[in-house]
Amino acid sequence: MVDLKGLQERIERERRELNKLAEQYGILDWRTLGKSQEIDLMVNDYNKQTQNKKPTA
Repeated sequence: MVDLKGLQERIERERRELNKLAEQYGILDWRTLGKSQEIDLMVNDYNKQTQNKKPTA
């Protein structure tokens, strides 16, 4: 199983980088769009991991 806390932290780091890219190159630049797609994949992975967790009650 993926370390969810680590994944959350990585997503936040990548989002900060995304904001820098958007400021520097604009939101339609290939670097910005590529970073956004990377984050989308990480968020999808995070969502899958959290949805698959079963309650321990």
